[in-house]
Amino acid sequence: MPVAVTWLRGLARLAHAERGGPGVGAVGLCFTGNFALTMALEPAVIAPVVNHPSLPLDDPGGLEISDEDADAVAERVARDGLKVLAYRFDNDRWCTSQRFAAYRALLGDAFDGRVLKAEAANTNPPPFFRDVVGCAHSVVTAHLVDHDGHPTMQARNEIIAFLAERLGTRPE
Repeated sequence: MPVAVTWLRGLARLAHAERGGPGVGAVGLCFTGNFALTMALEPAVIAPVVNHPSLPLDDPGGLEISDEDADAVAERVARDGLKVLAYRFDNDRWCTSQRFAAYRALLGDAFDGRVLKAEAANTNPPPFFRDVVGCAHSVVTAHLVDHDGHPTMQARNEIIAFLAERLGTRPE
C-alpha cells in the first residue's frame, strides 16, 4: 500500500474521531483513483468513489492493490455492506473496461461502475489532457462540461448524492 494511503487512512480515522458522524467519504481520481478503495480498509471510510483509476499503467485489467488488501476490502464489502461508486469514459485507454471488470470480479454487486460515452467529454480540456492523456478520461474534472443536465454534471451530482446518502448529509 502506498505510504500516502496509509497517511490518508490515518487522516480519515482522525477526522471521524474529531467530527463524528457515520463515517468518511473518499474520492480518488486517476493516479489516486484506487486510493479510495484501499482507504476503505479503514473502518471510518464508508463512501469510496473510485473515479477513472489509471494505475497500474502497464496492466489494463490490473488493480493497484495487493492481493492481501484486495481480500480485506472484499471481506469488508461482504461484512459491512460497503458500496463503491466508479466512473469512466467508454474510450478511456487509461481506465479500461478490463479494469472495471476486475473491480466487478473483486467486489461483485457492491461495485457500481458507470460508463459515460466519450462524446460527452469536454472537447477543450487543458493542454496536458489534450496532448498527453489523449482521450476522454477525467469525468468530473478536466473533461467535465459545466452545464445542467449534461452527462458529466449528472455524474458529479450522482457522486455528491452517493456521498450525502452514505454520510447522512444533504447536498447544498
